[in-house]
Amino acid sequence: MHKEASRNLIRLPLTALVSAGLLLGCASLPLPHTQAGPPRVVATGLNGPQGVHVGSDGTLWVTDDGLGGETPFDVPSPQGNAEGNYGPTARVVRVAPDGTQTVVANTPSIFIPGIGPTGGGKIAVIGSNVYVANGVWNAGFSIARPAGASAVLRIDGAAATEVANVFAFEAATNPDGVPAEQGGIDSHAYGLGAGPDGQLYVADAGANALFKVDPGSGAVSLVASLAGRTGTGAQSVPTGVAFGQDGAAYVSLLSGGPFPSGAARVVKVSGGTVSDFATGMTMLTDVERGPDGNLYAVSFGRFAPAPGGSPFVPNAGSVIRLKAGGVKETVLSGLNYPTSLAFNAAGDAYVAENGVGAPGSGRVVRYSGLTRYPAE
Repeated sequence: MHKEASRNLIRLPLTALVSAGLLLGCASLPLPHTQAGPPRVVATGLNGPQGVHVGSDGTLWVTDDGLGGETPFDVPSPQGNAEGNYGPTARVVRVAPDGTQTVVANTPSIFIPGIGPTGGGKIAVIGSNVYVANGVWNAGFSIARPAGASAVLRIDGAAATEVANVFAFEAATNPDGVPAEQGGIDSHAYGLGAGPDGQLYVADAGANALFKVDPGSGAVSLVASLAGRTGTGAQSVPTGVAFGQDGAAYVSLLSGGPFPSGAARVVKVSGGTVSDFATGMTMLTDVERGPDGNLYAVSFGRFAPAPGGSPFVPNAGSVIRLKAGGVKETVLSGLNYPTSLAFNAAGDAYVAENGVGAPGSGRVVRYSGLTRYPAE
């Protein structure tokens, strides 16, 4: 599959889903049954939520994909050029403990025909600084990369300041080796984590690599290429990065299209060596460490194209607890297109849902005491 398409099919074209009549509003989506009380919706009205983070004071941060924009550019395709566009419609949203939602900053949203808009990705915090991974860019696009696309941004008041140009590093090094003529100079700064060394780590879903970013200088360096680890060609599609109690980085891999069941996994990256930690999962979009010390992976759902319908099965997402030795326990199921999760110190999980869907249908749901949920 073309790299650009396999990299970002977690963002399906909204018009295709709407015309299929398969999109549901937030209020109508079923909530999964758990043994720890009912889930609670804590944020709504989002356009493809992709990142969540909860602070020690209970403040929730959320990013969404936005809706593209008004500045056009050409996107190459086998059928000839198509027109994409971009603009500052992706949002960084702060949700106060009392539930008040505030758009703190807007970031570039890049709309690609056949894929949809791509904007804010995962969120990391170092000290008092909030950072977000944002956007996608490909060397085949007809214009120069706009500031904030395929980048790490720092949220400064109402502004989003570019800290690192991740696309420039991908263009200079191309760690997965996919040729430029095959769309291989491609970067989607999506997963983001704060390392124990005070550095930022980017799981680049387009470059198929784990990068390190110095938050002070913006310097980008390669930690490891993750290409070819899911049986779907070069397209492993890294989506999330978390750090274990051992200090190693753990990276979730979506796998490339057609997203075979069981192909996704979480790999351990330590000392430049990459090894499998937990395998046999499907379409992983995030991995986070809970306050119990275990890792938790988010499974977006299943890929099962049907004539005239969505290629993804609704309400098939889950959260999987990964214990020592990669032992897996599903603790939440029945989620609708989940993309990201975050924990507070009490073990409550905040899950971004409706990562694809009609504009405004995205939401964040809190599951109290998720780290204490038994295996289903």
